[in-house]
Amino acid sequence: MRCSLMFFFVLACSATADVKQRLDIYTEEFPPYQTLISPGKVGGVATAMVQEILEEAQLPYQIHLLPWFRSTTNVTKYKNSLIYSLARTQEREPSFHWIAPLCSIDVAFYRLTDRDDIVIKTLEDAKKYVVAVAAGQPSESYLLAKGFTLDKNLVVLASHEQGAGMLEKGRIDLLFGAEQFFEGVVTMLQLEGHWQSILKVDELSRRTYLAANVNSDPTLIAKLEAAYERLSTNLNQQERCRRALPPSLLYSRTE
Repeated sequence: MRCSLMFFFVLACSATADVKQRLDIYTEEFPPYQTLISPGKVGGVATAMVQEILEEAQLPYQIHLLPWFRSTTNVTKYKNSLIYSLARTQEREPSFHWIAPLCSIDVAFYRLTDRDDIVIKTLEDAKKYVVAVAAGQPSESYLLAKGFTLDKNLVVLASHEQGAGMLEKGRIDLLFGAEQFFEGVVTMLQLEGHWQSILKVDELSRRTYLAANVNSDPTLIAKLEAAYERLSTNLNQQERCRRALPPSLLYSRTE
């Protein structure tokens, strides 16, 4: 009897220890949602919301700012790891625990402003040009599913910054991805006026989330979900996200 009680005591302590260990949280630089402030310090409106949830749950954590492909690879590899801002899609639905909604994103094609020769009104029009996307994003899967091919009109890159350099040098015709991200890149690289959004794809507009590895400890998931529920009435996600956007994205375009 004493052995049985000791066995269950050890199991209970192990479960508690798992939850108390430092959580690794993965993300990418995606202004204004997550932004590198200084070495090892990440800011941004989505980061603030994630931190509030973790602190409400009283869980220690470390945020790792990595290229998106590495972030998504790590969170699927390591139990009890988290990721944000992850767009919630049908394909991803069974692969994660979806802890808390954060900000919404819109997706569009971008060209250089002076490339008047590039005119697209539909997705089929875009197939006539070389388009770059970041690896591991829903935008990559979307274009592949719609008939874009790597040997003809699609370039998959490690980061949007890499795509920005290629666009400026004329090595690609279009960038495809989150409008909010590209607005941040334009500001960071002081390229205001250089790029133009010419076709938004409403089909890819998504709410992003704080999500967890699907094999994470149920005790951990319950703590995070309970923390979000306690905070949900005061988080005001959509209003905080809206206030963080640059003025150019607060008004509808008329391309």
